Amino acid sequence: MNKRIIITTLSFFVLGFNALLAQTSTEMNNQGLVKYKAKDYNGALADFNKAVTLDARNEKALHNRGLAKYALKDYAGAIADQTQAIAINPAYSNAYNDRGMVYYRQNNLTAALADYNSAIKNDPAYFLAYKNRATANYALKNYAAAENDYIKCIELKPEDADGYLGKGSIKSQQGNHAEAIKLYDKALQYEPNNAVGLLNRGNAKFAQKDVNGALADYLKLIQLQPNNVNVYFNLGSIYMAQNKSNEAIAAFRKYNMGLPNEWSGYKNTGDVFYSQLKKYDSAEYYYSKAYQLNKTEKSIIERLGYSYLNQKKVPDAIAMFKTQIALLPNDYWGYYNLGAAYSVGKQPAESLKNLDIALDKRMVELPHWETDKNLDNVRFLADFRKMLEKYFNKEILLKYPNLRGVL
Repeated sequence: MNKRIIITTLSFFVLGFNALLAQTSTEMNNQGLVKYKAKDYNGALADFNKAVTLDARNEKALHNRGLAKYALKDYAGAIADQTQAIAINPAYSNAYNDRGMVYYRQNNLTAALADYNSAIKNDPAYFLAYKNRATANYALKNYAAAENDYIKCIELKPEDADGYLGKGSIKSQQGNHAEAIKLYDKALQYEPNNAVGLLNRGNAKFAQKDVNGALADYLKLIQLQPNNVNVYFNLGSIYMAQNKSNEAIAAFRKYNMGLPNEWSGYKNTGDVFYSQLKKYDSAEYYYSKAYQLNKTEKSIIERLGYSYLNQKKVPDAIAMFKTQIALLPNDYWGYYNLGAAYSVGKQPAESLKNLDIALDKRMVELPHWETDKNLDNVRFLADFRKMLEKYFNKEILLKYPNLRGVL
């Protein structure tokens, strides 16, 4: 009789102890969630560790610990925790979605897509999983699939801007800017200060040549996010198109400060100084910075070469145009540019040699030949006339009397 009482008591103690452990694990998990939401990721991780130690099968604690590790950029650890949570609960849609996000961050798009598919399979109304799957499909250039996912996002949450923004970005990518603008309008109807919506709608309007509409969107975005770097490139492009040189330079400089390793901002700053202000020393400075970042872009090499040439830095110009020829040996412009530089440098033999190659490669834009003052030192030479007569008959050449050498 006594033995039976003792055994019953022990069984009750074991059951009560397990319940206490489970409750404590849940409490530690909840405590970690509070810290996680406050962005105290290290503190949250410590609590989730305790929760998992107390109950190794607490799938929620494992999932949340994976989120904390992801926030701390421990991607391998995050994947391991989400995988363990899925092993405990194969229908755990949140764990699939959040493991997919880690794979996406690692650029493992195929694995990410598979996880988003599993999340949606287990929860067909999972808005975030559709949105994430759309992003992965877009990155994989599966545009039709991405658009279908954004349509589902709109169906699930018709007053959420993200579905309209995503579908609008696909329309923009496809060149259907008018339809994209309608979708961005819808997104901004629900979120008037959505930065992505304003930027993308401004870009679409700019593509539609609605400069004033684009400018209005960009200026509103700057009011909301004065440090949003991307808007300044587009804003500078508009000001440059409007010949507002100072405003364009100010915008491009802000872009350059925010993205100092992006060549296009320096190149466009140089373009304003070169084409509009004719300040070739300043143009040289910005083209040089662009060239250091991208030594294979023809437009940078060419403009840098002519910045030198317009300052009579002939050896530097010659070196740059030789670089252009080495990069693009079949492009006639490199030979023409080098011939022009040798002309300015009063080296007629070298000039004519390269101009002849340019003609042989079909640089036949005679209006340019006729008006280019860089050729003035060779255009009166008999050899220049003979060179032209190799490629054009007199009837053609007489149409361009300022070529000089044919008169």
